[in-house]
Amino acid sequence: MEFFIQNWHFWPEKLPDSGTLAQQQYPELPEIPALQRRRFSELTKISLHLAFAHQIAPNTPVVFASRHGDLHKTSQLLKQVSADEDLSPTQFALSVHNAMVGQYSILRQHQAQHSSVAAGDASLHYGVLEAWTLLQCNVCEQVLVVYADQRLPKIYQSFDTHPALDHGISLLLSKKPMGSRLRLQRQPNRCNKRQDEAIELYHFLQGTDVGVQITTMREQWFWQRVN
Repeated sequence: MEFFIQNWHFWPEKLPDSGTLAQQQYPELPEIPALQRRRFSELTKISLHLAFAHQIAPNTPVVFASRHGDLHKTSQLLKQVSADEDLSPTQFALSVHNAMVGQYSILRQHQAQHSSVAAGDASLHYGVLEAWTLLQCNVCEQVLVVYADQRLPKIYQSFDTHPALDHGISLLLSKKPMGSRLRLQRQPNRCNKRQDEAIELYHFLQGTDVGVQITTMREQWFWQRVN
């Protein structure tokens, strides 16, 4: 499949080294009233920060993608359930997987189609696939893809170490010749190697390499710049 990336943003602006992972400063979102902002999780702040970086048309669909979603908020709610404590309806509503794109829709009064994608460690790529499908249906000329994930809560870290840090990326895909023209292909993964897909894509987009291979649990994804 081929498409254009009109523009893109990555958070954090600079990748921290391994010794400073615990010191990440999350987006402040000054454009959101403090009463609303204080209810948002760190993952929601990352996602909204990346989405707000793009000025999109009212009919532009939005795809939010995340492997784990707001697992930090969910695990806290589960702890409250196990302690037989009452749950906050607001916190529960903000913990579901489509809460982030729902908040974006409300805050921006954006009434175009929006969806949420969760596809394991290939969630970003399946979010791009969802966006490309929308472009092929001729219902729009652009689609905004927002991906964000966090390190797992400590209680789950013995099961998986990915992602290695809190991060996110947003891509404004277009079928018009604006920005970088890219080709994306996939095939089954035949090796044991796994990579953090968004971080690998970030390195590719900011570099000059003609192509890159990104490996997830079940697939290998091949990105290529097209002249």
